[in-house]
Amino acid sequence: MLSGKGKRNSHLYVLMLCSQMILIALGGACHGGKSENAATVNEEKQSSNLVQQTTVSEIDRGDFKLHYQTPKRARNNNPLPDAILDKQALERIIASLNQRAALPVDVIISFENCGGVDAFYDTESHRVTICYELIDEYLLIFRLKIKDPEKLKRAVQGAIVSTLFHELGHALIDVWKLPVTGKEEDAADQLATLALMSRSETGEEMALHGAVSFQLYADLEKEYEKIYWDEHSLDEQRFYDTICLIYGQHPDKYDYLVKDGTLPEERAELCPEEFARINRAWQTLLTPYFK
Repeated sequence: MLSGKGKRNSHLYVLMLCSQMILIALGGACHGGKSENAATVNEEKQSSNLVQQTTVSEIDRGDFKLHYQTPKRARNNNPLPDAILDKQALERIIASLNQRAALPVDVIISFENCGGVDAFYDTESHRVTICYELIDEYLLIFRLKIKDPEKLKRAVQGAIVSTLFHELGHALIDVWKLPVTGKEEDAADQLATLALMSRSETGEEMALHGAVSFQLYADLEKEYEKIYWDEHSLDEQRFYDTICLIYGQHPDKYDYLVKDGTLPEERAELCPEEFARINRAWQTLLTPYFK
């Protein structure tokens, strides 16, 4: 739950790419180990696949369903949210997710006017809500750093996508009863970042924009007292944790993050191992639930 915060085309084609990325990267079954001969290996794989198919068939009783409310208004001369979002693209994303993910119940993904800045997942209704007011706020805070309209739009889209996958992380943890041995908010951040980074530079860019949104909120709230008891980590921590995963996957590619001081060297040394460990954990947790 966000709790009050939260170079392709100009709509949500990037979101469709993201749905494909999470399915490809986190949905495939992993088989390993040595055997005495090729026949034994094939038998083990067939047996494993049969067990997984049976389990998935038993689980698959629900779908992701889209609820898209027509935006009513924008504030501070912002464009309406549907200038950033595209309903048809969202529908394609949902269809793509439903082809692979086995859900025990329906999960609603709702874009709507809420009356306040928020994004959240409700465990009773199994509903992910992304508030249009949050999109307004993303436009406001990114505009403080980005003046070019097209770059601003891409940054806001990246933050929206990051938020969506964060809340989907909560949904999957809930409906699949996935074990979490730390803060669930941190786990949802991890899942969102891994999904975005998978096999696409566009996704990596959006993950970076999601991280930047944490840093922008942290900068805006410097004068306020830190809330250490909150279920969320501090925005500064969420920023560094996300940046660490991005760097950890491709240290050479993102070496500039260390050189320009964005990521301290002391943390950067740990990031490749941290990425490998977290990515392996999510692979293990999610594999049984994909068709």
